[in-house]
Amino acid sequence: IYGMCDSRARKQLWNDIILCANRFKKTPWTLLGDFNVTRFSHEHNNSCRVTKAMEDFNYAIRSAKLDDLKSTGLKFTWNNMRSGTGAISKKLDRALGNWQWFKLFGDSYAHTYNPGISDHCPLFIQLMHQVQSSGRPLKFLNFWADHSDFLNIVRHEWAKTYKGQPVRKIQLKLKSLKLHLKTLSTRPDMSATNLRQMLEKVQLDLDEKPEDVDLRRQEIRLRNDVTISAKNGEAFFKQKSLIHWLKQGDSNTAFFHRVVKLRQSKNHIAKIQNEHGLWLESEQFIAQEGVDYFKNLFHHQGGQLH
Repeated sequence: IYGMCDSRARKQLWNDIILCANRFKKTPWTLLGDFNVTRFSHEHNNSCRVTKAMEDFNYAIRSAKLDDLKSTGLKFTWNNMRSGTGAISKKLDRALGNWQWFKLFGDSYAHTYNPGISDHCPLFIQLMHQVQSSGRPLKFLNFWADHSDFLNIVRHEWAKTYKGQPVRKIQLKLKSLKLHLKTLSTRPDMSATNLRQMLEKVQLDLDEKPEDVDLRRQEIRLRNDVTISAKNGEAFFKQKSLIHWLKQGDSNTAFFHRVVKLRQSKNHIAKIQNEHGLWLESEQFIAQEGVDYFKNLFHHQGGQLH
């Protein structure tokens, strides 16, 4: 992408991007380059002003349903090659992706390299391979607390006795509780889909037998179950996306699901710097560096690492 220096001349580019986004919305799509305008005030080294050109740019990005890829490297991608009070640095170059891109290439990121002799920095999109972890910590889902079996499960597991120090006992109880909580449901949106299918079948049968009392009771029960399941599904994605500013009752599960994917993409660790100032990008090196870091930390504090 190259955006013209004049904001009025860039408007045709914004229209073209929106047109392409609508045509390719079912396909993973990314675009990168020099847009010649910043998105946010912090992308300018000495100006906090939000200009009309920035508003137009953000409107085009929202209309095209695009978002920034996670970025590493230099913060600013362009400078006016001056020094002192006349020095200006901006982030004019960026990489954007659509929803399908983040869904398929969630671990991708854009790295900004040093500019060398140019006034612009080169961008490079890195595609990462998905790494399956051996185990994941339990993330408590708020809608579990509304389940009819929740309190009974907690009481039953907490009543068990274990040997060891108090902290160790709590750890074992939580570990046992984790296995039972995961059986409740981790994807309420899936159960809502099944319940809707069941409700559709019952309502079709009712159309043939409108006076059937049992079918009417099933319909009433399924209506209630679908409502509860849909509410749990919305709460699930809202919790995972950490979006709290939308009004209660807004059924934005698709939006929340997209935000979850974007957060996962931007939380990805692309590389890590060791104590010698070297950047490590291999997954094996990063994992080993993390282990060594905590070993040294515990050693200096007189503890042991297990």
